[in-house]
This record gives sequence, structure tokens and C-alpha cells, in this order.
Amino acid sequence: MTFENDKKTFLMKVDKSKKGEIDDRVISLMKTINALPDFYTTSSCSGRVYLWQGTGKKNETEWIKVSHDLIDDDFFRLSGDTNKGVVWLRMEGFIMHIACRDVVKANQLLEKVRRVYKKSGFLGVSNKIILEIRGSEFMEMPWLLDGGKLFSGEVQWLVGLLNSKLKKVWGDMKQLEKVIQLEEI
Repeated sequence: MTFENDKKTFLMKVDKSKKGEIDDRVISLMKTINALPDFYTTSSCSGRVYLWQGTGKKNETEWIKVSHDLIDDDFFRLSGDTNKGVVWLRMEGFIMHIACRDVVKANQLLEKVRRVYKKSGFLGVSNKIILEIRGSEFMEMPWLLDGGKLFSGEVQWLVGLLNSKLKKVWGDMKQLEKVIQLEEI
């Protein structure tokens, strides 16, 4: 199959993410990348805050509460049974995977991406050449233990910290979109 056919086929697929839909904040950047003839996006997340329990492995983790938007104090009010074990608070930054026509094009895009996202690089080059764009904003901490809150600080301060990190993530995404729009790849 040609790259064009792969791209067309992939972009027609239904979203299989846990969220079940593409984050609104990343759609413009995705359209910008997908409009380029040598690239297409395969997955993305515009950043999120969530509470989870489990082992941390993908298939052994339960998301208790998730937000891809700014949060407030209500985010930490939980219903249901969280009285057993540790509940973790996690904030993840932007991530996007992009299929590239060839290594030359991938390197050209990576050069531009690294102006904003230094930790980006190749995820795979065997079947498809996949570029991973990854933001460095990240935070994780235990939130509850057997139903008791572990964080002893002001929740409002924590909300502000998480929201400021999300705002930075979204600002960086807009900056990347401008870099890609302004320069030919």
C-alpha cells in the first residue's frame, strides 16, 4: 500500500481512544499536520488531569475521574468506592504520534518540532515511521490512601498549579502549530 492510501485509510478510522473522541484543543493542530502531504496523525492528547487506581499498567488501571479542561475544587470530590488502596493524581502534557512518509521528511518535521518540544523523537521505524511529540509537563502524586487524603496543602493551590501547567501545554501546542504553518516541510 502506498503512503497516500495508508493516510486515507487511517484518517477514516473511528477513534478508539479511552476518551472516545478527539480533544477539541488539538483538532486545529491535527488538521494542520494532516493537510501536509507527507504526514498524518495517528494519536494525540492535549493534556489531562486524572485520578486513578491500579498498577499503572494500561490494562490494570481504572480512571476514577478525568479532565481535559481546567479543573476546580470539585474535581477532587469523589463518589463511589475509593476506600481501598492508593488513588493517584496525575497530570500529563501534550502527546502526538505522526506517521511520516520517509525518514528525510520525519527529520525535517522533527527539527521544527524540537523548537517547542525538546523531548520529541522517533517512536518507531519498522513498519511505519512514527514521530512522537511529547511535552515535558508532568506531575504525579498519591492523593488518597484507603479513603484518607494524603495531600496536606491547600487544594486551591494545587488546582492553580495543575491549571497553570495545562495552560502552558495548550500555549505550546499553539506555538507548534504556528511553526508548522510558517515553514515549509
